Amino acid sequence: MEELPEQVDFNIHVKPILSDNCFSCHGPDEAAREAGMRLDLPDAAYAATKESGKIPISPGKLNQSEVFHRIISEDPDFQMPTPESHLTLTNRQKAILIKWIESGANYQPHWAFISPKMPVLPEAKIRDWSTAPIDLFIGKKLVEHGFEPSPSASKELLLRRLSLDVTGLPPSLEELDAFLADDSENAYEKQVDRLLGSPHYGEQMAMFWMDLSRFADTHGYTVDRFRDMSPWRDWVIEAYNQNMPYDQFIIEQLAGDQLPNPTKKQKLATAFNRIHPQNMEGGIVQEEFRVQYVADRTNTLGKAFMALSLECARCHDHKFDPVSQKEYFQLSSFFNQVDEAGQISWDNAMPVPTMLWTDDKKDELLKLLKNDISTAEVTLDNIKIVEEADFEAWISSEGYKNIRFYKPTKSLIAHFDFNKVPLRDRINPTVKGVMESTGEASKQAELVDGYQGKAASLNGDAWLKMGGVGSFSKDQPFSVGIWVNIPANLENGVIFHTGNGAVLFNRRGYHLYLRDNRLEMILAHTAPYNVISNHTLEDIPRDEWVHLLMTYDGSSKAKGIKTYSNGKLMASKMSRDNLYKDILFDGDKQPGIQVGAVWRGRGLKGAAVDELTIFNKELTSLEILEWLQPELLAKVVKKSAKDLSGEERKTLEVFYWNNLSPKYQNQLKKLEAARREHSVAVEPVQEVMVMDDMDPGRTTYILERGEYAAHGEEVDKNTPVSILPMPEDYPKNRLGLARWLVNDEHPLTARVAVNRLWQQFFGRGLVATSSDFGNQGEMPSHPELLDWLAVTFRASGWDVKMMQKMMLMSATYRQSSLTGKELKEKDGDNIWLARGPSGRMPGEMIRDNALYASNMLGKALGGPSVKPYQPDGLWSVNGGQYVEDTGENLFRRSLYTLWKRSVPNPTLHIFDAPERSEATIKRQETNTPLQALVLMNDPIYVEIAKVMGMQIATEQDTSKAIQDAFRKLTGRFPKENELALLLKLREVELKKFKEAPEKMDGWLNKGAYPIKEKPDRYQWAANTVVASAILNADATITKR
Repeated sequence: MEELPEQVDFNIHVKPILSDNCFSCHGPDEAAREAGMRLDLPDAAYAATKESGKIPISPGKLNQSEVFHRIISEDPDFQMPTPESHLTLTNRQKAILIKWIESGANYQPHWAFISPKMPVLPEAKIRDWSTAPIDLFIGKKLVEHGFEPSPSASKELLLRRLSLDVTGLPPSLEELDAFLADDSENAYEKQVDRLLGSPHYGEQMAMFWMDLSRFADTHGYTVDRFRDMSPWRDWVIEAYNQNMPYDQFIIEQLAGDQLPNPTKKQKLATAFNRIHPQNMEGGIVQEEFRVQYVADRTNTLGKAFMALSLECARCHDHKFDPVSQKEYFQLSSFFNQVDEAGQISWDNAMPVPTMLWTDDKKDELLKLLKNDISTAEVTLDNIKIVEEADFEAWISSEGYKNIRFYKPTKSLIAHFDFNKVPLRDRINPTVKGVMESTGEASKQAELVDGYQGKAASLNGDAWLKMGGVGSFSKDQPFSVGIWVNIPANLENGVIFHTGNGAVLFNRRGYHLYLRDNRLEMILAHTAPYNVISNHTLEDIPRDEWVHLLMTYDGSSKAKGIKTYSNGKLMASKMSRDNLYKDILFDGDKQPGIQVGAVWRGRGLKGAAVDELTIFNKELTSLEILEWLQPELLAKVVKKSAKDLSGEERKTLEVFYWNNLSPKYQNQLKKLEAARREHSVAVEPVQEVMVMDDMDPGRTTYILERGEYAAHGEEVDKNTPVSILPMPEDYPKNRLGLARWLVNDEHPLTARVAVNRLWQQFFGRGLVATSSDFGNQGEMPSHPELLDWLAVTFRASGWDVKMMQKMMLMSATYRQSSLTGKELKEKDGDNIWLARGPSGRMPGEMIRDNALYASNMLGKALGGPSVKPYQPDGLWSVNGGQYVEDTGENLFRRSLYTLWKRSVPNPTLHIFDAPERSEATIKRQETNTPLQALVLMNDPIYVEIAKVMGMQIATEQDTSKAIQDAFRKLTGRFPKENELALLLKLREVELKKFKEAPEKMDGWLNKGAYPIKEKPDRYQWAANTVVASAILNADATITKR
């Protein structure tokens, strides 16, 4: 048995044993706790249990400690862990627990939940080695473990390592030669500064953040359709290039919209919490998936910023870490307020909430057009002032008594009386109405006795499709009226709408619903956010004929919607007022009005409808009365001017301006035209998903077992007390949560951030489990260094580039990665850092390295995702068709490769790129035959070899040209035997191609990259094989 430590440390030696073997039954999770025994807290462990009266752990008193008796017992009914758990303590683990109890069973708080303090710098332990703070901490551990640091890496390999780590791209030959020739003391520092200042730095940092943020270009799940969120990726690149402080980086992504007077980019930043997978599949439960999106944000918060497995507390108290289920849902409440749908639209509408993503030129245009609308509205109001005397004269002369001559028939564009089948529009008899239902052929409507003549009977499943009439844009005024007879037992259903059943879930169009016996009026681009809606405040009469009429003024404002019952304006309340895109579908997807039901929705079962009328203007109250009940209008117009009530006078005034004032009517047309011009300008503008909370917010509940419908206790927004109580003066919203994360006392955020930066350069974090700093995670290899880095990071103002420069300038980073047999055996994972970092590059860097070395890499920074080469047919698994790009887009940086969650790009995925369905903090690293096949046969690598072969063939000195190609790809000069092998390979391949010219075709006849110089074909093909060999070399795909 390995020798026991001289002093048993709880965090280092004891807690890993308890966490792995005991906490699942005797830890934080109260519901799972067995026998009332809790071992994660000292007070509980030292106290007698209620069930047995025995003390789990009695400090210094082994025989009085129940844990001692249980772990040494061989009785399967008594021993712990139980045989059923399939967990077993080794003799050494038992001995450690026994020694710990004997020495006082001293507990310590979990290291990661204690706020880091600035440690004292160690004394220099290694002669003639760096005394920079990082190297002092590393040197101390090297000495303790009997290691010495390795010498510095060669200048050429060091520059390649640095360039790849900072920009993701290799150095050019010119940069390599300049560095080799620079003998100044700060030669290396100059390179660090140059690379940190490169625009490619932001691209490299963004690659890691895309993994962490689960960024993809598709929604995920089975359907997995496309969405363009590239503006957010561009924001990330820009934020890194501008060295945005990390605390601000967090705040803007979690709560940029809640900052005072947020900028457009700060709102865009919140897309971080919207780029998770979203479901558009038919048949799912809306609320189930909305709750899943909230959980995703909560889990990502834990993993990305605190390295905690919060998801383990969704169904029950965390079994290992002090986070209760209640605290989980208190955290989730911060993300439960988003005005979103669980089931997103079946078309290409961006899931709401969204913002319009415009450039400066478009902003200026939209501002100008909005000013035009405002000017037109002011002019309209001024006409009333100027012509007030004319109106007063009309009233005093009782001109309104001739109002019966102004029926609204000239604006009537459709009228269905339902008196006989087939249903025909009385305005245009060629337009017919039919009854339709899901999965069935159209049929004639069933007629019953109606309000006047016959009416259409409704069964709740089928709807009346009225021949394509009744479509309006959001800037067009309209009115729709209908007589309905609704049974008393029906509380909900759709009365009429212009939705499209084939384009599910977004409720685009205008709609009149029966909701809990009242009316809801909606105009929507994409529900529930890009919408205006009102609901009435009184019930609708039942089992009698009622005329309902919805009017809209074209303003895109909720106040522009009115509803009348039997000609009387109904009191209503605004629900949402946020319509900024049109309510029409694209092209031939636009349906006309439908009555009585909606596909996959609730209809008016048992109701009847009669006299559907559609007008292309907003009817006034008097026009409605004249149309419906002239006798009521007659009572008004018979009155003398002095007998008119205030309400009657106001009604007459509205009618006057809309019908009898030519100037007002002309100006109204100008206002409608201005609104239309603005709508036309807005419609093609890209929408991007952002965060925006509802007002009032949602109530959050503990969900039993995490089930969306199993509501338990109601909870308020709050943070886990064991990590850091939320300061009372912080707002209880996402902004307060973000500030809590970057609070100076927060124990995790700074540590997690610097650990991830360390992992990026060294391949392994100081905490190896970089996604788990909890009790199941590993202890830091260098705890004092981790705390020094975290405190320094905070004190610097969260300066990311400063922290990275400190790491990159350290002697630890600059060590050679070469290792001897003894060092490899003693520290194969390089935990103690006696050598420099080394490892296979990610798939993106392998591809970009090759493209850059061949001078094929596209130069553009940012922009939409691109579709480079990939095998045919991969997307057919879920109905997609991959149309690869052309030109430079085929050769852009891999960061911009379109990321389809269900079918990731194989060139990258085979080299361990994740699907990005959840946050990935560290990619797995595999070594498979498929990777070699990709490098040898993937079209992009064959084409790169072809281009480099051409470059070699056009040089006079073939040996030097091959040497240069080798340097471009590996960063170093080839060894003498390596160059000899490559020249020999060229000779063999040249002979082969001359003997069998057709074999050149596979190398030279493919690829879209333009070749300006076409050398001798035999030479070209042979050189291409040589370039391919270098591309496949370990030195090419490994960072050393």
